[in-house]
Amino acid sequence: MRNSRLAATGTDLTPPHRLINRGLLAPIDTQRVELPREVGLVLRDGAVGRTAAVPPPLELVSRQPAELDRLGTTAVLEFLRLVDALVESWTAQPPPLLRSGGVGVRELRRTAKDLGVDEPVAALVAEIAYAASLVNNTNGPEPVFLPTAEYDVWRARDTAPRWITLASSWLAMTRQPSLVSQRGERDRVISALGPDAERGTIPSLRRQVLDLLTGLPPGAAPTARDAVLDLLAWHQPRRAAGQRPLAEAILAEADLLGLTAAGGVTGYTRTLLAGSAAAADSSRTSAAAEHALAHALPDPVDHFLVQPDLTIVVPGPPAPAMGTELGLIADIESTGGAHVYRITERSVRRALDAGRTGEYLAQFVEQHSRTPVPQALRYLIDDSARRHGVLRAGAAASYLRCDDEALLARVLADKDSAALNLRLIAPTVLVSDAPVNRVLDALRASGYSPAAEAPGGDVITLGADAPRAPSRPPARSVTMRGIADSDAQLGELVRRIRSGDALAEIGRRIQPIAAQVPGVTSAATMELLRRAVREEQLVWLGVAEPDGSATAHEIHPISLAAGYVRGYERGRSGLASYPVHRITAVRVLADEDE
Repeated sequence: MRNSRLAATGTDLTPPHRLINRGLLAPIDTQRVELPREVGLVLRDGAVGRTAAVPPPLELVSRQPAELDRLGTTAVLEFLRLVDALVESWTAQPPPLLRSGGVGVRELRRTAKDLGVDEPVAALVAEIAYAASLVNNTNGPEPVFLPTAEYDVWRARDTAPRWITLASSWLAMTRQPSLVSQRGERDRVISALGPDAERGTIPSLRRQVLDLLTGLPPGAAPTARDAVLDLLAWHQPRRAAGQRPLAEAILAEADLLGLTAAGGVTGYTRTLLAGSAAAADSSRTSAAAEHALAHALPDPVDHFLVQPDLTIVVPGPPAPAMGTELGLIADIESTGGAHVYRITERSVRRALDAGRTGEYLAQFVEQHSRTPVPQALRYLIDDSARRHGVLRAGAAASYLRCDDEALLARVLADKDSAALNLRLIAPTVLVSDAPVNRVLDALRASGYSPAAEAPGGDVITLGADAPRAPSRPPARSVTMRGIADSDAQLGELVRRIRSGDALAEIGRRIQPIAAQVPGVTSAATMELLRRAVREEQLVWLGVAEPDGSATAHEIHPISLAAGYVRGYERGRSGLASYPVHRITAVRVLADEDE
């Protein structure tokens, strides 16, 4: 019944006025009314909703716990590989930081292509790596995202502690990767690592989803994901509409991370969740989870099999040292129970560019291969090493050219030109790291007569321009405007005055926070909203609309970020958001529905 106009002509009452006089509607302001809760219950015959008295059934399929662990460890190894691939991609081409924060759409698309996954998975990998402090943006005029020093320490650890770091970061981070590339409340695309993906209540929702699955017997898994979502909605019916897509994304992310496998919780995940919920010592909790995961992971291998088609098969997870070298000399093609790599001319050149020699590469393959090394691989390594570095490139800021070789030799031997760092690259050409102007000034001071040369070979003049000051901005002109007293302006002035009076009247009726706490500032309002988010309290908000009118709202706030408070509003489906700078009053209400 919102947005109903309360207008009466003479003694005739409109239907809303009649309902207000009978107590069936409650006025909010001069423009809106609401239906009291008691009247709504009577109209629904006392029913508060369509929630069933018993939870919906959850069909399960039973598997051996060891089978779930085996499937989960496959996802664990794959996700660790994706994190390493992300760091390698961002090291080669660091994505720039947007002005609004985060990574751009094009950079995310390029990263997904480098990782061989779709964009939502790439966003998930980037968000978790950022939450684990493995990547971060740099400082400076043009900030970019690069791996941190913590990544080098993390990369040197064993498989189990590396994954525990990622899983713990995912459980605790207040960001939801599934929102990336969607439209936010301000109709702006949410970027990866940007501020709009913040959701303060998402860690508690992750624990609710995982706790529901952890309550199942070991080895049991739901047959359908929708059944899990229906059961979650039954436990919290008021928030079901807004939380269902988030809960569905959480289930998918848990499968990608390896926390769950085939819909069921793995054994090492149960250890991690039980320890983090009960143990006060986090280091002891991590140690127990690492031990459980290390026991489930297959043993790393330090050998491989070289095939005649120049593919390398690693029968298990490669040892860290061997895996690092294999990532240089070959390109990975598939992972799982066994890893398959392929050696190409490009991959061998990549290893040579990294400082490896042809002799070292041949010795590495010979040492770790359990099969004879194909002759074609030897030829490929030797041929690539022989041709590597024949063509070289370098940097130079200027050059010095002269047909008289004796004159160039004298300039090169002159002590006064030693500071220019001249190098002979041809019998008639010298190059220097110094700019052209500096080279000319130094040679002229030494008694030589050089001239500047254009790219086409023509002699040009580099004269020194007289210094000049920057131009002053034009003087500001002041234009006097006559006083206007049109009816439209007077009507607008009266409307604004009446809107201010209505806003003040509403503030007096609900005793705003400023009246309760003398000398209150906006910091107190922010703290009250933050406490309401943490404690899941129902609050009353007074909001000033852009047109000057005043509105009132009752919401359950779930986050306070980027200048907006977001939450679930009574009588409104979906998520509501209001700018903090337009909030005029805040009051905590008793939640009558809980």
